[in-house]
Amino acid sequence: MKSFFKTTFSRLFSGIRLLLGALAFLPIVFYVIWVNYTVDCSGTFQGDQYLREVANMLLSGQDVVGYEQLNERQRDVMELIVNQMETAPDTIVLGSSRIMQMNTEIAQTESLFNCALTGADWYDLLGTFYLFDRLDKLPQTVIIGFDPWYLDTSPDSTDARSNKQLYAEFLSTRLGIPTEYEEQDPNEKWQALYSLSYFQGNIAYMMESKDGVKKPQPAEGDVFHQTTEVKRSDGSLLYSYDYRNRDQSDVDMDALGQTGNFFRMEEYEKPDSERLEILEKFLVYLQERDINVILVLTPYHPIVYGNALEKSDHYTGFFATEPALHRLADKLEIPIYGSYNPYAIPNTTSADFFDGIHVRGECIASYFPGVPQALENMANHVDVSLDYETTAEQAELRDSGLDEDSSLV
Repeated sequence: MKSFFKTTFSRLFSGIRLLLGALAFLPIVFYVIWVNYTVDCSGTFQGDQYLREVANMLLSGQDVVGYEQLNERQRDVMELIVNQMETAPDTIVLGSSRIMQMNTEIAQTESLFNCALTGADWYDLLGTFYLFDRLDKLPQTVIIGFDPWYLDTSPDSTDARSNKQLYAEFLSTRLGIPTEYEEQDPNEKWQALYSLSYFQGNIAYMMESKDGVKKPQPAEGDVFHQTTEVKRSDGSLLYSYDYRNRDQSDVDMDALGQTGNFFRMEEYEKPDSERLEILEKFLVYLQERDINVILVLTPYHPIVYGNALEKSDHYTGFFATEPALHRLADKLEIPIYGSYNPYAIPNTTSADFFDGIHVRGECIASYFPGVPQALENMANHVDVSLDYETTAEQAELRDSGLDEDSSLV
């Protein structure tokens, strides 16, 4: 009996200790929830009113600082922007952050909106166009910044933020492809209440910052000397002054670091045949609506590309994408400007990059002539393709101004 009471008391005491320990953590849990709900730097819980204000800033021609704070809600902002447009701009740009440097100056048209999304995947690419299509706001020209992972179906190529329902609706109602999809869990956003990563982001948001940018707001002063990223009124992205002017050694170090896990390429074995079929239907769908289609490929940093070449047996999907795109583009008479291969683009060096996967706008402008000239080239059937198999040695010889014959003189 004594042993029974001793055991019972021991268990009770342990239970009380556990309870007291849990109670001690409750204030911390409540604080995390309170911060995540009240600060809510991405607008997950506080509704869309603020997002509408940001959309209105851009539509009214204002550049917006601190826009990176809305990375988790960019799709929502884009939908609001399209909904509030009276008509579509003459040209829209689709793609990921790798094409966000495409602006009105490079495209040489004032009527342009860059709809590229951070981390955009295959579903974003078609879904973003559908935002315009379902409202019958069709542009005259669509520039597609086509990333290699769009033709990969592995989980690594998909962004959790993309709207799969929007994509499925587009395929089913416009392309005639019945598509199954999983609806977004309505309870998913509430998981952010106790998310420690979201808490960290909110704390950083609260403490931000020496530049005084507490939330996305209209840019003041010289837009090229801002301390945060700037979302231009044409939808393009301007990195902060400091980021644009980093030492080349830091840029190259970033690129080297990105070779350890080549972004969305590690599981990519080959372009998916079904994706290619859907892509063809999508491009034909655009052409049937008298929309001009231009494909733009942005290069990778030479360090990143060179590493992929050394491990080409592993990155088979990456190196198979560009040939597959050219075959399809030739079939549909769609121009492709640029290449994933930096050596294919004359005079391209490491200095043309912000990091391992994002190229500067000046480099894009060196091979993309602007929309008016691109359309003229299309009308005259000008071949604008580059040799995507150009080697580093061939590029060096080409850029030196010497060809093989003259080098022997």
